[in-house]
Amino acid sequence: MIGLLRQTIEATEDDDGWAALGPVGANISNRTSFDCRNYGFKNLSSLFKAIDLFEIKRNQDKSYVVRDARKYK
Repeated sequence: MIGLLRQTIEATEDDDGWAALGPVGANISNRTSFDCRNYGFKNLSSLFKAIDLFEIKRNQDKSYVVRDARKYK
């Protein structure tokens, strides 16, 4: 699962490593039948918040962006 999340972030990230959560979710859906609810999370943002391997924040437009924390420590 972690590999899938990292791959989808990398596929959709900007120059600073941030990827909008909507395209990340769409990319995951295109690759597999992954569903965060199977892991006990209501939505994808909750899953990323619970995993200490990723940074997640809200943009000025209130949408979430996420990036792989290991690349930016």
